[in-house]
Amino acid sequence: MTGKAKIEGLTNSWYGFAVFSAVCAVLMNGIGVFSIATAIAGMLFSWFITFLIGRALIKKSSLTRFLLLFVTGLFTVLGTLGVGKAAWMFVQTWQLGVLAGVAYGAVSTWMYARSLRTLMDGSVKAYIG
Repeated sequence: MTGKAKIEGLTNSWYGFAVFSAVCAVLMNGIGVFSIATAIAGMLFSWFITFLIGRALIKKSSLTRFLLLFVTGLFTVLGTLGVGKAAWMFVQTWQLGVLAGVAYGAVSTWMYARSLRTLMDGSVKAYIG
């Protein structure tokens, strides 16, 4: 698999994660007109940012790759710590809302870790230059 194909696959995964986040936001905030409108606006904004970042990576922007390496590495570590703390809170309180937050945080952290792994891949590094 080429570096360009890996970047495109990662970009598509982030589009899907934006949809997942919008669905989670509606479910956590209640199903209402304002909640749905806010979730759709957030999803469209996420798609726009994902499009810009993906396009910059396809155009071989090493600055974008460098900044994303830093951000994804930081959020992977912070996400792991946050999920661990939230999981411990769930064990103490046994609230279903906390468990939903743990699950969402784990998926978010997995996306950041996947992004970090893809950006550090040799074929992506060779593609960007």
